[in-house]
Amino acid sequence: MSRRLRKAFALRTAALLGWTIRFDPTPDRTLVIGAPHTSNFDAFAMILTMWSRERDFNFLVKDSVMKYPVLKQAVHALGGIPVNRRQHTGLTARLATAARGRDKLALCLTPKGTRGRREYWKSGFYRIAYETGLPISLGFVDRNTKTFGVGPTFTPTWDIEADMATIREFYDGKIGYRPNNTCVPRLRAEDDPDAAAYLLRPVEGQQEGRTSTAD
Repeated sequence: MSRRLRKAFALRTAALLGWTIRFDPTPDRTLVIGAPHTSNFDAFAMILTMWSRERDFNFLVKDSVMKYPVLKQAVHALGGIPVNRRQHTGLTARLATAARGRDKLALCLTPKGTRGRREYWKSGFYRIAYETGLPISLGFVDRNTKTFGVGPTFTPTWDIEADMATIREFYDGKIGYRPNNTCVPRLRAEDDPDAAAYLLRPVEGQQEGRTSTAD
């Protein structure tokens, strides 16, 4: 399907469903996080959002999906990257390396890592941004307003609490497609100094980690 047809399909489908797509200006290279992640609808919303602006993108998907030939082909065509969540595979480092070598990139992640409720988000998105210097664009689904898309983009300060406060402020009041699964964005590193130190450990090849730019 051509970019033009994808755009027309996305805009028409959103309208038929009664939803509005919002897409704030984003840089050529960015890390798009999606929240509140509460249902499979979120992935569909992400695809429609990117197609509506003719934007190429990549996203993470469970490797179990790749067991089915038809789904495997479709996922690859859409830009999916299979992930084995059952064991540590160095995915974050590999994604960071791949990101550094591309002039244009929209890498879409759902930091909560599950459609259900959980106390903490996974911190992989923050580490990828830390290793690559990518800005973070705030993708969202809001059932209250029947709007989904990509909101503002910000450059992390590497003050974890300050950056997460920025993220929480944007998502405050936004309700996922399944409201009961909506939860407050928070990283374990905000409450655990050891987790924070590990998250901001020096990047391989650099003698020191990035310096916080927060006041």
